[in-house]
Amino acid sequence: MKKVKLNDVAAAAGVSLTTVSRVINNSGYVAKEKRVMVENALRELGYMRHPSLAGADRERLIGVIFRQTSNNMYFEKMGRALLAAAEKKNLSTVTLYSEKMDRQLLKEQIDRLLQYKVCGIVIGGMGTEKIAGETRRYLRDCGVSVVFVERTAESRGFNNILVDNRYGGYLAANLLIGHGHRHLLYITRKTEDRVEGDRLQGFLQAIEEAKQNGRDISYVVKYCVDDSILSGYRAMGVAYDENSSITGVFTWSDGYAAGVMQYLYEKKIQVPDRIEIVGYDDTYSEYLAPPVSSVRMPYEEIGEAAVNMILNNQNSEKKSAMTVTLEPKLIIRFP
Repeated sequence: MKKVKLNDVAAAAGVSLTTVSRVINNSGYVAKEKRVMVENALRELGYMRHPSLAGADRERLIGVIFRQTSNNMYFEKMGRALLAAAEKKNLSTVTLYSEKMDRQLLKEQIDRLLQYKVCGIVIGGMGTEKIAGETRRYLRDCGVSVVFVERTAESRGFNNILVDNRYGGYLAANLLIGHGHRHLLYITRKTEDRVEGDRLQGFLQAIEEAKQNGRDISYVVKYCVDDSILSGYRAMGVAYDENSSITGVFTWSDGYAAGVMQYLYEKKIQVPDRIEIVGYDDTYSEYLAPPVSSVRMPYEEIGEAAVNMILNNQNSEKKSAMTVTLEPKLIIRFP
């Protein structure tokens, strides 16, 4: 039997998704005739409510939608930060993970979260697909505040929390240059997403400034087709075979840094004496042997900003979208 979704009920009743959400969750004004139409559609379609989540406690939930990855702890750390920030406000979180984040799947996940009567939704891990048209209207009509984190899919009109990834790339390259490295390697993921583009631009900016100051710096950029540790391993191998003069490596993620470490260990190349590594996200880096420096994402600040955005809109009669930009921080480690 096909599972009935909120948008199915809205279509059958001839009302908006917001109206259906208000009827189901008993929140907000709904005209009597529209309420009757929604209740009839619910019965006719056999929509199943969630009694285990009924009551006031459900209003204290924040829904979270993250992209599922097997090689990157970024979303795990982000989820913990969101939960910690929510608990400070006597809230909790319910998190859904998806292997991909396209328009249809996003709508289905939001539909599931609305059944739990969440007071807001945080979305992280969007790819290059832009939020537009039907999906944009769907999000605006869902009845709760929506917050996009870092990869925002050009979601103008919604709450956005951005990270200055250009500054992060600049910090990483500047550290390597400051430590005297003249031959640099950047291993990144192959994508047209702005996040990757910004990190590369920051990396190149630091190199350009060093050249203007009389430094003789060369660099290579290697692209990986996925975010696996194995991709980092292979990229390091190809780059080192082409140029064994490389002494400073910046990686798109700590997962890539782990792959680089594996390659260098097999080749008996010492870190950081022979080659120094700087990762990104600060997830695995402190657990590697030896630990390596990494650009840490502002997890706690992101969590607090997202929760505050949701609460501010919840307590305001006139909802307005906000955008904040946060800075990453360079964590320097030496064995």
